[in-house]
Amino acid sequence: MLRSLLPRILRTPSRFTGVTSGPGLKVTVGITSHNEAERIGRCLDSVRAQTLGAEHIEVLVVDDGSTDSTVKVARGFAEKATWGGFHVLQHCNTGSPSKGRNTVLDSAAGEYVFFVDADDYLGPEALDVMLRAARRQAADIVVGRYVGVNRSAPNVLEPKGKPSTRDYHSGWLNSLHVQKLFRTAFLRSLPYRFNEALIYASDHPFMICAFLHAESVALVDDVDCYFITLEEPHAGHRVHVSRAEISASKQLRFLHDCFGIVALARGRGGELAKRAGRMRADYWNRLLKLHFPILILRKSDDAAVVELADQALVMAEMYGAKTSRARLVEDASRVLDSLGSADAELIRQTAQDVRDSVSG
Repeated sequence: MLRSLLPRILRTPSRFTGVTSGPGLKVTVGITSHNEAERIGRCLDSVRAQTLGAEHIEVLVVDDGSTDSTVKVARGFAEKATWGGFHVLQHCNTGSPSKGRNTVLDSAAGEYVFFVDADDYLGPEALDVMLRAARRQAADIVVGRYVGVNRSAPNVLEPKGKPSTRDYHSGWLNSLHVQKLFRTAFLRSLPYRFNEALIYASDHPFMICAFLHAESVALVDDVDCYFITLEEPHAGHRVHVSRAEISASKQLRFLHDCFGIVALARGRGGELAKRAGRMRADYWNRLLKLHFPILILRKSDDAAVVELADQALVMAEMYGAKTSRARLVEDASRVLDSLGSADAELIRQTAQDVRDSVSG
């Protein structure tokens, strides 16, 4: 969904806490939260501990209608450091971080923005080293090293046989999470905003758009920057949406945005169109090798597996997986072939075989 097609954000009156933005403000840390009272303190402590210095950091917490004490805990950090700015806002529950991220995008006063989920946290040097990398390479995006906590880490994969490069390559698409450092002016120039209608994988289209339009992307792979967590669900904890039993059509809705963005870029011609063409094929390899098998293996019954395969096949036919077939790797082709089967066990076994192959 393009920016022009999105409804305006209905913003509630801002309830700012703490000091307002001042000179020397370098990074806005935009934290989105929902019922994270037990964990947001850890997140904010990690921001307060940054070697960059709190006076250069604006904290913008945007809460998605929490019913616990998340907002109260967040406001308690306003006077714990000499922040460059500290604001806490709250809106009605949407079930997605997208509205909060759009608020951060609109409101950030820093030269750079770093999106953070309230249940995650930063390494102490993260903002300092990423900011220096951004300055050194005049980067629109800086990808810091992720550390997985109870989950895998979505780090950029380097091209085989080549040194680290800031030019586009398929390994970028292994890191489509939005928890990165962005130049604020670059973010606001993009022809896409977070789609507030998406309840799953809303990071993907935003990062597809950002990677398409970025002139320079820097990597920080020698410092632990972002600790991305996954809590096991239990009473009182939210269920991670990627594990929820939501319908296949809702789960895959994000792909309409992803391939719409790519199609529009291809239509513009020039170098952007060339990058978009490469990205479409590379993204299909990622979806078929990694994303679809994970979703298939999380489905609890045969009917849900077949429904997901059917929906994935519709997307493949609609958005060029078959026309990109010459660029699909063997494992991706195997999954694509299995999607047309009505045999849940065959679909599931293919997904498991491919996951084992990738993991091995």
